[in-house]
Amino acid sequence: MPKDLETVAEDLADTEWEAWLASIRTTAGAATEASTRELLDAAAPLINRLPARAEQLYAAAIALTERLAGSPQPLAVALRGYAEKGRANALRMLGRYHEAMQVLIDAEQHFIDARYCAVEIGEVRYTRAGILFKMEKWPEAQAAAVQARRILEEERNRTRALHAQLMEACILIERGDLEAGRTILVSLRKVLEGKRHRSTLACVYMNLSSCDRRRREPAIARHWLHRATQLFRQIGMASEVIRARWCGAQLTIDEGDRARGLRELRAAMRDFERLSMPADAGFVGLDLLEEITQGPSGAKEAETLARSLAELFMAAGATVSAAKAIAYLRDATASRKADRSLVAYVRQYLHRADVDPDSPFRPPTSSVEPA
Repeated sequence: MPKDLETVAEDLADTEWEAWLASIRTTAGAATEASTRELLDAAAPLINRLPARAEQLYAAAIALTERLAGSPQPLAVALRGYAEKGRANALRMLGRYHEAMQVLIDAEQHFIDARYCAVEIGEVRYTRAGILFKMEKWPEAQAAAVQARRILEEERNRTRALHAQLMEACILIERGDLEAGRTILVSLRKVLEGKRHRSTLACVYMNLSSCDRRRREPAIARHWLHRATQLFRQIGMASEVIRARWCGAQLTIDEGDRARGLRELRAAMRDFERLSMPADAGFVGLDLLEEITQGPSGAKEAETLARSLAELFMAAGATVSAAKAIAYLRDATASRKADRSLVAYVRQYLHRADVDPDSPFRPPTSSVEPA
């Protein structure tokens, strides 16, 4: 197997990559503990830079664990749990939340079967909280975050317990309890600035920015966003740099510089597409569409953008109902009938469709709220 799998994963063209990955799965002798760990080690740093490739590497690692016949059973089972937990995180980055939740169920069971993996079970609960957060299932996310923190504190894994506490703060903010969430964030900042947990500290800064924007403190929000962006760049978290730019674009519009804000939204959308993160690109695009439908001068761009959004959400695995919602928005835009309220209505439905993919889309003219 190649000596530097991370470099291979980044540098190979798509067709070469698929052939190389297939050879790993099928080559006799490739299924060893060492090769499985090598795949896991190569996949981890790619989650934020190339999540689609990270997901494929983790899937390959899972395939190898199925062939570790000569390895002690607890070790093979634990390796499979690690591969599944990593794949779930990559799927989360790709917006494939329901698939990620199913993979996490398998990961937790494998850690239970392997025994002596309490920390890993805590991390599974933390990952579950993050996915539930993305799905806007706040009570379930908060319960999973609290479970994760308690397990990790019992196991004396202070670093990961801090991560779970950060998740709790984010959930409180999303539920509208800005002051309680901000209090936790400030306490975490004081702890983390004296340590070397740069990625966690960057997330604290990012969430302080989000919180202060909601508190209508744009200058303070901009300060925290700048500090978050600096750290994300230093540690090479490309997807989070783009997310910070997305937040910055929204702040720019809040501050009254609409033209610059629109440019920043367009750039963030393109960059998410380059990372094979179509769901995130699509939601940035909805923010952009909401802005440009406000005036007649943006009609042509709005029509082109609406078609692109349909392609992005389909690439992200949109359900039939979600596809109908996007198609409705696309057609309304083409006929010059889309406005800011319709874009917001469709966005709300798409978020809810992540939670309940079977709920039908009803156009707003039906006088029924999206289910």
